[in-house]
Amino acid sequence: MRNLLRSSFLTAGLMALLTIYAPCQAAPRQPGELAWAIRYDPKTFDPAKVDDQASELVRYLTGGVLLRLNRQTQELEPQLAESFSVSPQGTLIVFKLRDGLRFSDGAALTSADVAWSLRRVLAPATQAVVAEEFLSPAEVVVDTPDKLTVWVHLPKRVIGVGNIFDEIAIEPANRPSEGRVTSGPFIVADYKRGQYVRLSRNPNYWRRDGAGVQLPYTTRVRLDILNNREQEISLFLRGEYDLIDGLSPDYFAILAQKSPQSVHDLGASLNTEQLWFNQSSAAPLPEFERAWFQNRGFRVAVSEAIHRADLARIAYSGHATPAFGFVSPANTLWHNNDLKYPLESIADANRMLAASGFHRSGNQLYDSADHPVKFSILTNAGNAAREKMATMIQQDLAATGMQIMIVALDFPALIERLMHKQDYEACLLGVSNAEPDPSTMMNMWMSSSPNHQWNPSEKTPATEWEAEIDRQMQLQATSPSQHLRKLSVDRVQQIVADQQPFIYLVYPNVLQAISPQLRGVHPLILSPGIVWNIDSIRREEGRQGGAR
Repeated sequence: MRNLLRSSFLTAGLMALLTIYAPCQAAPRQPGELAWAIRYDPKTFDPAKVDDQASELVRYLTGGVLLRLNRQTQELEPQLAESFSVSPQGTLIVFKLRDGLRFSDGAALTSADVAWSLRRVLAPATQAVVAEEFLSPAEVVVDTPDKLTVWVHLPKRVIGVGNIFDEIAIEPANRPSEGRVTSGPFIVADYKRGQYVRLSRNPNYWRRDGAGVQLPYTTRVRLDILNNREQEISLFLRGEYDLIDGLSPDYFAILAQKSPQSVHDLGASLNTEQLWFNQSSAAPLPEFERAWFQNRGFRVAVSEAIHRADLARIAYSGHATPAFGFVSPANTLWHNNDLKYPLESIADANRMLAASGFHRSGNQLYDSADHPVKFSILTNAGNAAREKMATMIQQDLAATGMQIMIVALDFPALIERLMHKQDYEACLLGVSNAEPDPSTMMNMWMSSSPNHQWNPSEKTPATEWEAEIDRQMQLQATSPSQHLRKLSVDRVQQIVADQQPFIYLVYPNVLQAISPQLRGVHPLILSPGIVWNIDSIRREEGRQGGAR
């Protein structure tokens, strides 16, 4: 039975820290204001130049868009556009704007503003990250046949093209204002670096609720710049913050004790934690080690030896879900429900190793040339869950006769070893998947990609199964049929389960804290999480409980 004392002492220590930080102060709350913390200052308020999480959140809260991906249904919904259509060839998109749209300063919003905003994003000088999603942005042409119609001509079909417009805020033509004049629910009203961002309600926002009441309900939003989780929790418990997204299991446990009605475990996220072996021919490894890592039987045996339920129960205090593939079951549109994967069994792992040419002598495993099987697992220092998992995997693999060393490095040093020198044997890290569409994972699965971690930047696929992954990922990226795309992604999931280039461990759960005073909240796993429907959320003063 693995020891849980460390987790108990850690929780007790965190509760003591909360007492220390109790006197901390947030910025004064204004009437009708929602307040929560973000880790860092936004790098920019220019919606066309967003490339960090804080700036992306501000763009989501302020930017009016032609189309919005409904985070609940995962369906595209018209916003500033009343309707849109895509030609059968996928090379022409026609948007029809709502009549009577206005920016926050009262100026009319027409097709000229839309065209200017799109052209600005597409222009190389803007260096907009989202432009890359058009594949050939320099060849995209935008026309405006009348004040309410916009034509977007694409040089070739782009799968999921509608989702791109969820990231393009429409600004007044020739008047970029860095969020101070918007067509979304809020405008940037005030910013003090290192302290807060304040947003105010857009008086000309186009949306109304079912009773005809103009949205958003909330008049103000305050985002405090605070990279201290203890202070954040203390302020939440005092009612000065309304929500916390992305809690760790330890902090979740503290809040569950102090305010059980506020905490929510939404189940598996889209993110994965995984272990992989370095198979690169460029890696400074002995050939016999590389041969282990390139041996499918060796990788499958390692997978079979790992007790994922224990990882979820101990490393995440039960707030994680055992993982067997790169698509989380929370991603219902793309998860392969018929996936077949290696079952957890030490006996099966030992049989697989014997069939692959390995043998035991006492407590030590040897390969066919009598090299003892010893290797290190690299992970990042300071990540408690990963360090716990590495220790537990070390214990699991000892049952097969493998000797494992754990090397925890600070993140810059880890990336240097991993990406630049390829000087490592095995690595335990996670992947954050912000979008459910597998097209966003192309850079990880294509064998030619530098992010194809187990064997980066292959000139040609090193194995037939990697070539098949390349083919299937290209098919899903170019097929106009959702059914055919799903078949391709299902096939890739099965190949990965068979070959185990990544040994998936857990999907960390989405852990949130939400004030009982908030109404209209429908928490989701997709970014931006709790506030995805910000225009429908409001705070009831003086209420401490009840249904939302």
